[in-house]
Amino acid sequence: MNFLSVADLDLVYRIAGLVGFFFYMSSFAALQFKWLDGQGLTYSLMNIAAASLVLISLTNEFNLASALIQVSWIVIGCVGLLLRIKIFKPRQSTQAVNA
Repeated sequence: MNFLSVADLDLVYRIAGLVGFFFYMSSFAALQFKWLDGQGLTYSLMNIAAASLVLISLTNEFNLASALIQVSWIVIGCVGLLLRIKIFKPRQSTQAVNA
């Protein structure tokens, strides 16, 4: 027995994409209006969530270029998030050490 019909799933994918769009626009607006720090965890989390939701919506109507953008955004966002919470530290350049 199916709990969701095809039309219901289509709606779920559309809503995921719209919520992702909302996260993208609200995080960017908050950054531009200086309500949010671009180096903070919230900005990274909002962008990762936005890209993830848009990627989910693409499973319904696939677009390779858009999927690649979303995957890249997720990977870059996760690396930035890891840097911010100091799970791993980037190697320091020799110039910074010798300065």
